[in-house]
Amino acid sequence: RLLFPEVPADHPAIGAMGMSVSANMLGLSNAATPLSIKAMEELQTLNEDKETASNPMVTFMVLNTAGVQLIPTTIIGVLAAAGAQAPTAIIPTTLIATLCGAVAAVTTAKLLQRFFPTKIPPPTPDIPLPEVSE
Repeated sequence: RLLFPEVPADHPAIGAMGMSVSANMLGLSNAATPLSIKAMEELQTLNEDKETASNPMVTFMVLNTAGVQLIPTTIIGVLAAAGAQAPTAIIPTTLIATLCGAVAAVTTAKLLQRFFPTKIPPPTPDIPLPEVSE
């Protein structure tokens, strides 16, 4: 709710974003891709200007791209294949580095959103309906 105040709590985009971020945190980037696409499609349903990304879409993309990883499976696999004695020793430093990157990215996105507010389309004038003669 703090990162996406514009998205209603019961909207399907919340669940899709949560699943995508969870998959990324577990290092399952290939599995996260379809979930991320679904989340963006759901966020697009809330977007009034279909030609421009909304603030929640930008925040989600930034969070997804920053990629906080709890278990960096690819790097652990490479280290194990290279014969490292403790391939999992990379986990704490990877977690700290990805957290710092994610915080910096989301903070930057939120700060820049202040300079580029969502444009609200002008109200359409009330056009009287033609009278129907019976």
